[in-house]
Amino acid sequence: MEPDERLERIRQARAGYDRARARLFREIRDGLADGEALPEAQRRKLGPSVISRASGFTREYITKIRDGKADPS
Repeated sequence: MEPDERLERIRQARAGYDRARARLFREIRDGLADGEALPEAQRRKLGPSVISRASGFTREYITKIRDGKADPS
C-alpha cells in the first residue's frame, strides 16, 4: 500500500472513531437524563454506576461526561 493510501485510511478510521465516540457520549448523557426522569425507586437502573459498567468507562468518567467536563472528540 502506498503511504498516501495508508494515511487516507488512517484519516477515515479516525473520522469513524470520532463519530462513534460522539454517539457513545450522546447515549451516555441521554441515559443519565432518562434516569433522572424515572421514579425515585428506579433511578439506579440508569445511574452512573450502571452506565459505567455498560460503557466500559469508570463511574468517575461518567460523571465528567454528565457534567460536560469530558470532551467526546
